[in-house]
Amino acid sequence: MDLKPRLSGENSIITSLATVGLVVGVYQATVGPVSDVHATDAGDVNLTKATRKAGVVSLAAVFGLSALSHDMNILILGGAAIIAEELCYRHALLSTPHTGQLQVTPASYQPASSNVSDAGGQLAAAAG
Repeated sequence: MDLKPRLSGENSIITSLATVGLVVGVYQATVGPVSDVHATDAGDVNLTKATRKAGVVSLAAVFGLSALSHDMNILILGGAAIIAEELCYRHALLSTPHTGQLQVTPASYQPASSNVSDAGGQLAAAAG
């Protein structure tokens, strides 16, 4: 099995940048513009699922192109593009359109102090 890169030099960079364009295109086609996601209510179920789907499709495309070309530059730049797109879309999904602030639901947030006191009580009950 030959593991030498099939692309070299300038071709590797061009293919890597094309992969970044592919990732951005997948997110645009699957979810839509980030500005539209910012305009919707925080935590929209449909947009959350569409973002997850775009991430999986992008990941498969980057891994497939990287495996076909045996080029790590494609994997590195494509992975960085996926991370950047996920951060943008996740921020847009969590922010409220009226205030622009991140919205955390009470069910998803538990203060650390209540967890510590519960753990202490459980330890005391187990020891006693």
